[in-house]
Amino acid sequence: MNNQFYQLSVSNIIIETKDTVSISFQIPAELKTIFQFTSGQYITIKKEMNGKEERRAYSMSSSPFDQDFTVSVKKVKGGKLSTYFHDKLKVGETLEVMPPTGRFFTPLDAANRKSYYLFAAGSGITPIISIIKSILEIEPKSEVFLLYGNRNEENIIFKSKLDEIEKKYEGQLEVQYILSQPTETKKGGLFGAFKKSVSNWEGMKGRINDKNAAIFLDRYPSSTAESEYFICGPGNMIEAVIYELTGRGVDKKHIHQEYFFTDDNKKVQTESHNGPSKMKVTINGETFETEIAANKTILDVLIAMKKNPPFSCQNGACSTCMAKLIEGEVEMANCYALEEDEIADGYILTCQAKPKTPYLEVKY
Repeated sequence: MNNQFYQLSVSNIIIETKDTVSISFQIPAELKTIFQFTSGQYITIKKEMNGKEERRAYSMSSSPFDQDFTVSVKKVKGGKLSTYFHDKLKVGETLEVMPPTGRFFTPLDAANRKSYYLFAAGSGITPIISIIKSILEIEPKSEVFLLYGNRNEENIIFKSKLDEIEKKYEGQLEVQYILSQPTETKKGGLFGAFKKSVSNWEGMKGRINDKNAAIFLDRYPSSTAESEYFICGPGNMIEAVIYELTGRGVDKKHIHQEYFFTDDNKKVQTESHNGPSKMKVTINGETFETEIAANKTILDVLIAMKKNPPFSCQNGACSTCMAKLIEGEVEMANCYALEEDEIADGYILTCQAKPKTPYLEVKY
């Protein structure tokens, strides 16, 4: 993985909804190869703000077949970078960007005839719309079904784009929206009195959970021998959909998930090794030894030492900071971005990993 940052100029900013913007970057000819990507991947943007470096991961919402190189950002309450991008970012401004990475994809092939079931909530649509565009472009014999959850009609990101794509690929793409709080208007009543709140929404209502996932899957049965499943959104939604899929006998190797938010109530409180531990680290071609306190993560130590470790979200939801634990044991509060077999093979998320033994050896 290339964890170097490059200066990219903002070429366009599009307002998608009241709290979501799409940001396009101009990629210089000499960086085209470095910034090639697969739908489902993300970039990391960093910016110095009030004397502190801020980093965040943002999924590609454009596909490799689009002319623009675009990410889409939803404004988060208290989010420094997302607020800046919404309120202050200007076309022509330069940002520091790490090349695309991530594993939220499956190989596509023109010969494939598969059914793809995609589940997205809120801004979780950003990598999903990129994946949809690539599947439809590369696999003409495959079919795509999307269940997309939002609060209300005004919050639906890419609504017009999805409508356009669905119309273009009629019979190959089906989009089903589900709203938790559809917009209501006051109607009826005598001279304006006793008016009732009425919603004109005729689609699915509620949130994406196991029951609504079941309704969606039953409504759109597969007509192919193979199916793949992509889920992007908050942890509780992802876990509910996985529960329904595995209950139907779906092999986990066909389920791909990307956690956009982690749930605080899912964090496991664990006890780390008491006292400092010795740690040997190999990173960026350098091997060295240092100490790590019981209450510090491996990433904390490497940042403090200015070793330029790769990282982005810092909450266990992406895999940018992944490394391999060669020796010793660690505790991880969250490890959403790792598969069970990766954990078994010794891979860790350094933003979450705290020492559990007196000695650790870590290799990037």
